[in-house]
Amino acid sequence: MRRNLAWLRPYAFGTVLAGILTFDLSNQWEVPVSHLPGEFFERYVDGFDPHADPAVLLALAEKGNVQAQYVYALRHTAYAPVELQIKEDRELAFRWTLKAADGGHSRAMAVVALYYFRGTGTAKNLTEAKKWADQAVAKGQPMGFRVLGDLRREEARALKAASATADNKKALSDYETAMKEAFAYYRRGADAGERIALRMMSEGHDEGVPGMPRNYELGTELLRRSAMRRDLTAIRAMAERMEEGVKVPRDLAQAYSWRLVLNQLTSKAEDAEVLDQLERNMRLSEIKSGQEAAAKILKELPSEASDALSRLHTSR
Repeated sequence: MRRNLAWLRPYAFGTVLAGILTFDLSNQWEVPVSHLPGEFFERYVDGFDPHADPAVLLALAEKGNVQAQYVYALRHTAYAPVELQIKEDRELAFRWTLKAADGGHSRAMAVVALYYFRGTGTAKNLTEAKKWADQAVAKGQPMGFRVLGDLRREEARALKAASATADNKKALSDYETAMKEAFAYYRRGADAGERIALRMMSEGHDEGVPGMPRNYELGTELLRRSAMRRDLTAIRAMAERMEEGVKVPRDLAQAYSWRLVLNQLTSKAEDAEVLDQLERNMRLSEIKSGQEAAAKILKELPSEASDALSRLHTSR
């Protein structure tokens, strides 16, 4: 009898696995299992074309489509692809991002947390920032970890200032605890590939914050990983690091390659001027090596369009 039923085992396993995944998705989206088909349809099938006319996008957003709400908000920020940007309006972007967050959009939750943390489009509110970052993290949103790290690090800096003026050992101990917790959040974000969290981890290894002894080699690698995710601040920092030769051996060819990349991405006069000045102090062999390295980096970097559009994805 058992042999006759053996062929059912794969199907039984598949049924159990499907049940587990369905239950997990229900928890993640915070909707009943019975509502999952409609939720999936609304999020990913009946969504819209992100290139849609603003009026069409607004109509979908007003009907409660969370993805439409998030994209409509994004298209009113400087982070939208140039061809998609409607106009920059921080207050409008905040309002619609908040609506999307209220509707369960995890990326919107993290962005709202950042808006509250920075006071962008709304009054600065660290309590609200933490609330939304916690909700984003609960849904597995990497950006949420970065915001929690930012919040905890700001608290740590206030504690350090207090310990310096009052010689308060408890404040100093609290500062060390807060910094360790901040970088534990950054580490989780970095492990998920969040580029700002990667840069923060690099800074932690450079500075030798509590729980992270100075390690310039690891700091440089983390900074490079952030730069390769098109973080302009990290790209500029890589160029400066290689040019100054403080935390790594001085390498003008590598510095030149990162300067070339930065110049290509920003097209700013000041970046071009620094690039030209650096080139005047280099040998021809170093220039050639730097140009080859820059070409390779540019080939591996995400394009501007793909980088901007990646923000439309809930999990990024």
